[in-house]
Parts: sequence; C-alpha cells; structure tokens
Amino acid sequence: MQPGGAFWRFEMSEHEPQLLIVTGRPAAGKSTLSRRLSRDLGIPCVSKDSVREVLFSALGWKDREWARLLGRASINIMFHLAEAQLEAGCSLILDNSFDPSLSTLRFRELKTRYNAETIQLVCDSDQETLFDRFRARAEAGNRHPGHGDNDVLGGLRAYLAREMSLAMDIGGSVIEIDTTDFSTMDYPAVLHAVRCAMRYTEA
Repeated sequence: MQPGGAFWRFEMSEHEPQLLIVTGRPAAGKSTLSRRLSRDLGIPCVSKDSVREVLFSALGWKDREWARLLGRASINIMFHLAEAQLEAGCSLILDNSFDPSLSTLRFRELKTRYNAETIQLVCDSDQETLFDRFRARAEAGNRHPGHGDNDVLGGLRAYLAREMSLAMDIGGSVIEIDTTDFSTMDYPAVLHAVRCAMRYTEA
C-alpha cells in the first residue's frame, strides 16, 4: 500500500442494505473518514466514541476500568442500532476499532439475519505516526476526559507494534486506506470506490 493511496477488492452481490464498517487501529483517522462519508453518502454514522461520551454524560466517568466497561456497552449499543437500521432496510456507517476476534461472528450474524452487505474501510498507518497522533490528541485535551487518553499512552506503543489482521473475515468489500498523511489521501478515489461497491453511479 503506497502512502496516500488505497487498495480495494470487491465481492459484489444483490444484497441490500449496506453496512459500512470503518475500522483500524487507534488514531488512524476513522472518525474523520466516517464523518466525510456520512455527509457525502447521506448515510447516518454511529461512532463508538460518540456513544461512550453520551454514557459518560449520563453516568459519569472515573477510572480506566470504568471507561472500558462503558466502551463494551457502547459496542453493544452500536450493534443494537445497526440491527434497527438494517431491519428497516436502511444503510449505516459504524466507526470503531473493531477487534476481529470479538466482532467477526456478530457481523456475520447481522449479514445473515438482515440479508445485508458489508463494506469494510480499514484505516491504518505506521506505528510512530499513530502513536504521535494519539499523543498529540491526548495532550490537546479536546476529547471527553472520560476516555482517559493519557492513561493509555503507557501501553499504546506496544499495542501498535503488534502484528494483527485489521479486516474481519465477513465477506463483502474491503477498502484499505493509508492515512499517514491526510493531505495526500485520495479521498475522492475512496468515495468513488465506496459508491461503486454500493452500486452508485458517479455523476
């Protein structure tokens, strides 16, 4: 994968609706991409961080373990909302660092139950870029304090160094995006690829 480039593969079907899954490691630019796609495609987006912040506001925040607990609850809420959308025949964008070992089966079940198709957008960059971006975000203090970003920094570098598969084995289309430099990322090409996967036609 070349810097600023994108690679995709499609497995086409006639299934509707579409479930767009924006995933990848922390600080890979998932939320930035999700918001742009939501606006340009006219599809609602549900972000784990946004859901968790609603829970923080309602239930309060304290330590890292509490943040993890509400994080797990947020993912359950995301899947609940996905079911509601898919049952109504509506497409949806989900934004989160999904762990394939925990979420693959759940997405397979969603696809089977609602005859849905998936498009995975996997955002990634190199370890140092992701770590520096996360640290800068933590130091800026712009995110809800309940996330406890500064508490994560100690183990983040080791986590980012792990070799792992970011895409889930759930079929459908997969689009891999290098987000090392947002200024050189070919977003129009990514948008076009998503539209092609969704059987849209370019104007």
